[in-house]
Amino acid sequence: MRLGISTACFYPQPVEEILPVLAGLGVHAIEIFFNTESEFSPRFYEQLGAEARGLGLDVVSVHPYTSLMEGLLLFSDYKRRTEDGLMQYQRYFECAAALGARFLTFHGERDMGRADDPARWERKCGVYRRLCGLASSCGVTLAQENVAWCRSRDPKFLRALYEAVPELRYTLDIKQANRAGQDWRAFIDAVGGRLVNIHINDFSAEQSCLLPGAGSMDYADFFSRLRGVGYDGHTLIEVYRSNFGEPAEMERALRVLSRFASV
Repeated sequence: MRLGISTACFYPQPVEEILPVLAGLGVHAIEIFFNTESEFSPRFYEQLGAEARGLGLDVVSVHPYTSLMEGLLLFSDYKRRTEDGLMQYQRYFECAAALGARFLTFHGERDMGRADDPARWERKCGVYRRLCGLASSCGVTLAQENVAWCRSRDPKFLRALYEAVPELRYTLDIKQANRAGQDWRAFIDAVGGRLVNIHINDFSAEQSCLLPGAGSMDYADFFSRLRGVGYDGHTLIEVYRSNFGEPAEMERALRVLSRFASV
């Protein structure tokens, strides 16, 4: 397993300014979190990709800012908006492909406490299948992330998607599991065989998101369980800018994780 870092750690610094910082930390694997629509223009992302390649950075995945509204864009009862949303995500998959990314991280619906009737569930799974097909046509894989404020907060929901949409893959986010009141192990049990990306952090009884090494996470158990389900992909640090001061603190976090995985 290779270690890396998400550009989200340095938000709101402009994404193009973050790349040389990440390269300076000695990592090669990164996730790019796009923060606005203009960053999905070819003029911007082609230059960004050239910069990443020049710095020796491997863009593993991309994360669109529209993750906040994917339920509205793609899973509402307004069919025309769904079609427009699919065209929008087609452009995002094309961006990911141009950057050499293998995955696009996806949040899905907000948790509104509404259960699905059979017709709505089938319609939703149909949209997931179409998204997966669009991604695949670009050489990219859609990776559903567990998110505390989304339907994906529930391992049972993810297990249902696992069974209904075999082509769908998953991103495991430790802080989001913690914020949802779930043990991260429950998500590995639910979808471990289809994990393709990891967002890692640390946590304590008081704080759900800390730099690796600053909390109580059992990384030996974590990496052992990943290997147990055959995971050999990337593990990317994703914390908030408020969780660290100088970038050197991120270097220390990488050293903590490197005891269990290679950079």
